[in-house]
Amino acid sequence: MKNVFQAFARYNGSVNQSIIELLKPLPREQIMMKTKAYYPSILETLIHTLFADLNWLKRYGGVFRESKALNHRIVSSDQKALRQEFESDPTTLFQYRKEADEVIVRFMDELEGAKLNSVIKYKNYKGEDQEQELWKTLLHWFNHQTHHRGQVSVLLDMVGVDHDYSSLLTRI
Repeated sequence: MKNVFQAFARYNGSVNQSIIELLKPLPREQIMMKTKAYYPSILETLIHTLFADLNWLKRYGGVFRESKALNHRIVSSDQKALRQEFESDPTTLFQYRKEADEVIVRFMDELEGAKLNSVIKYKNYKGEDQEQELWKTLLHWFNHQTHHRGQVSVLLDMVGVDHDYSSLLTRI
């Protein structure tokens, strides 16, 4: 099962980089264009996914204190400061996304497969105590990323950007 999560980590990083390459030439106005989507712009959707990833990395860091991958500056970064940075220059998000994806790949590589069935304790976004098998949280985490990349796909369609970045088989 570990190899599946390693594949998801590599896939997510690859797809996220493809999205970034699509966004680099766009004017700031298109990346920040308000829509009626749940996260009202491409930028807001990407900020949400990055922050969700950082929150999961922090949770895992609390469980796997020996992890070298999770001992990266991005895992403990101040999200309010990052948000301000992204809003003043949306392209700064691209480097943070790349760093987070690299941490995710390294974490999946160093994670012992035997630990996937272990129960981990963490707090959800409401601050409530949770217990769940690690593999289920990882599956949820990667599925969450895929869900929001689908939203980004629709937002790219809305601003007229041709794209086809989601093929799993060509990336693993």
